[in-house]
Amino acid sequence: MAPPDKAARLEPAAREELVRKERLGMTKKFFKGAPDLAAEILSPEDTGAAMHKKLLEYFADGTRLAWVVDPENRSVLVYRSPDTSTLLRAGDYLDGQDILPGFTFPVSDLFEVPNFRSQS
Repeated sequence: MAPPDKAARLEPAAREELVRKERLGMTKKFFKGAPDLAAEILSPEDTGAAMHKKLLEYFADGTRLAWVVDPENRSVLVYRSPDTSTLLRAGDYLDGQDILPGFTFPVSDLFEVPNFRSQS
């Protein structure tokens, strides 16, 4: 499946990256290289073309798994290459695959609004 043609229309969000411990070595400097897992959350500034460019860069540099979270559509696109994705929705689970063995997380939980009010 090709990347989306348009971006979600929500508040700007962040990028998260994970690098496996065995790739870090014993350095006290910043890690140079691509993350093993990249997670992007679509924001109003993101376009399909810009996200595809990011994915191309990630995978060209060695990223092995990318999650693109789309809050507007309450979905996640999972990439193992920049041009092939799997669409996950409520009822599906994110899976760390061989990057985070044993990690699973319900997609629907990504979009729940937390209740910070005390239940007294």
